[in-house]
This record gives sequence, C-alpha cells and structure tokens, in this order.
Amino acid sequence: CWEMKEKSTTSPLKRILVKCASQAKAYGSCVAEKVPQVDHNMCSKEFLALKACMQSVVCLHT
Repeated sequence: CWEMKEKSTTSPLKRILVKCASQAKAYGSCVAEKVPQVDHNMCSKEFLALKACMQSVVCLHT
C-alpha cells in the first residue's frame, strides 16, 4: 500500500485534502489551541485519525 500507483487523474494530495478535511481541521484546531505551549504528542488522538484517513485514501487508490 505504500507505493502509489496512480489509476485516476486526480492527484493524491487533492484526494487527501478532500477526503480528510474534517480530520485535518480537528488536528489543526487542537494544535492551535495549545500555542505557544506546543508539546510532542499533545494532539496524538487527532493526529492518528488524520494519519489513518490519509493512509486509507492512498491505499484505496493504489
């Protein structure tokens, strides 16, 4: 699944941005709430949800 072989005309980044918008917003909001006290793993729940979404989008289109 890690190799991206394009089968569609839509770029992988565009698909990720469309499909994972809510997860990206949740992660960004979490980080923004913590500024300037940003710590490693402070928004890990949101990050893992975004990561899983991105991986599923890429894996579905390989």
